[in-house]
Amino acid sequence: MSRLAVDPEALRNGGVNIRATVDLAVDICNQLFIAADTNRGAGGTGEIGEKFDSGYRPGEEQALKFLRLLQKSLGETGSRTITTAGVFRETDEDANAAVPP
Repeated sequence: MSRLAVDPEALRNGGVNIRATVDLAVDICNQLFIAADTNRGAGGTGEIGEKFDSGYRPGEEQALKFLRLLQKSLGETGSRTITTAGVFRETDEDANAAVPP
């Protein structure tokens, strides 16, 4: 009989390290937020700055909105995957303990 097995520790620490992947993605997003904020006003002031902002700002706003959503989604998905694996293991252990060998 084949069995499905989930190893929550492996999800946390091995193979594809979900937590480290999430942390890396969040760090990249934070660096992009800082870069966008640091370069605010890069087009200067006056007519040239206004023209620059009129073309740049809408894209910047959409990109930052996407990054915020990405951070939230990655964090929630990673946490839920690890939690689900833990629940699966507990349920499997409880079921195995309830059935005599």
